[in-house]
Amino acid sequence: MAHNQNKYLGTALDTFTRKQTAGADKEQGDETAADVFQRDFAKLKEAVIRPVLASIGSMLQERGHEFNIAEEQGGKISLHIVPAGAIKSIHPYGWFPTLSFFGAPFTGSLGLHGRNLRPNSETSSGPRGEYKLAQIDSALVEKEVTKFISEIANW
Repeated sequence: MAHNQNKYLGTALDTFTRKQTAGADKEQGDETAADVFQRDFAKLKEAVIRPVLASIGSMLQERGHEFNIAEEQGGKISLHIVPAGAIKSIHPYGWFPTLSFFGAPFTGSLGLHGRNLRPNSETSSGPRGEYKLAQIDSALVEKEVTKFISEIANW
């Protein structure tokens, strides 16, 4: 009986060892899901999100508003809007209405976060939606930015 148990354990350990070794080799040579997500998100920002933000920013600028598009090291891209007549000189862009697009590799999604409240307001900003990368196109980005601008119209 002990011989059969040792044989069974030996077979199980052999299988386990092969799988672990194969997994370690794969991790060293292949991209992880997070790597693929980050690469795809970077492409999406460059090809879709940034151009829409720049186009809408130009329209804002034509009407006397200031805008800034900023990217953080973690990949978040944000549109900051300084309404016409607002005094920006002592405040960072983040103090003004901001709509951010950020990647969440763990869930494989893109989240939106908006800050559309008046400075020093008692209420907080928050999430505005979550999408899979495949859902993001120019029309969706434009819709979300337009909705955001409508909300800050009385800022």
